[in-house]
Amino acid sequence: MGLLNIASSASAWRGYEYYKSGRIKSCQATGDGRYEGQVIGSNGTSYQVKINLEHPRSSQCSCPHADGKRIVCKHMVALYFSVFSEEAEDYYREVIEAEEEAEREQEQLENAVIEHVGKMKKADLQQILLQTLFEGPEWQFERFVRENLREYDG
Repeated sequence: MGLLNIASSASAWRGYEYYKSGRIKSCQATGDGRYEGQVIGSNGTSYQVKINLEHPRSSQCSCPHADGKRIVCKHMVALYFSVFSEEAEDYYREVIEAEEEAEREQEQLENAVIEHVGKMKKADLQQILLQTLFEGPEWQFERFVRENLREYDG
């Protein structure tokens, strides 16, 4: 399992952003699949980062999020991308493609709902609306009253 595979999606994305913004101040190979360097954090602190591609969970970073833990942080991902820039671009393309696919699926779902609601009978729609208002979250009921029953003064 690779370093990117075990990083959280948030760490992977933030690591990509750190890489693109040039926060890697040094990087050098230290052995087979091992690299170390300095990455500047969001508060300007320099963190010592060591990544081990053969055993990613043994990678290390001096940041508060990862120090002493067996996790992959954004600083490790940034260092990884500085070593493997083609992986960074592949990662970015995959993220964009996944977002575009999710948007297409959401649009298809919305269109299916619109089509289905358009075919429903008035009585069925009224029943669903009432059920949603009375069984749904309180804010939903309050918003409906506020926007549709202006003459109601409580």
